[in-house]
Amino acid sequence: MASMNSREMTRRGPLHTLQSFTVEAERYMEVTRRVVGLGHNDVHALSSVVEADEQGEVMTPGILRRRLVLSPAATTALVDRLVGHGLIVRHKTVADGRTVELHATPKAHLMGREMFVVLSEAIMDRLSGYTPSEVDLLITMMRDLTGAARSAREYLEARTDCVDGLVAEGASST
Repeated sequence: MASMNSREMTRRGPLHTLQSFTVEAERYMEVTRRVVGLGHNDVHALSSVVEADEQGEVMTPGILRRRLVLSPAATTALVDRLVGHGLIVRHKTVADGRTVELHATPKAHLMGREMFVVLSEAIMDRLSGYTPSEVDLLITMMRDLTGAARSAREYLEARTDCVDGLVAEGASST
């Protein structure tokens, strides 16, 4: 097999394919989030809180703010909206009584399943045509690529102040 140069890889190879998948998944999310009446950041925040609960991790407004790259005020408004919708609850930690933890409600878990059932079924239907070893390879590759995307984000965050809403290194302040 002839090797492709970087430009060909971007246009026709795995990077383009991943981009196409991401765009279609985002389009699906836009439709489903409108159906349930949530904003873009609301869905990402809810997903982060549910994921933290399922993995036994702590989710605080500060962690959520950094994960979604929001200002403190925007994070407060977002958390208030999700609490108002009955999708998350705030709990003060037992350790110090000051730190606020965020937890998903049963309503949030049900909504999450309902939002993704159509996409999940469509993907699982397509994957049923592959062998278990091919699916395992896909899982391994997707985990590796997710790690690469995380590393790229962390690299940018470490070199800019954009995460805290400040002017990025080298950017003009005018």
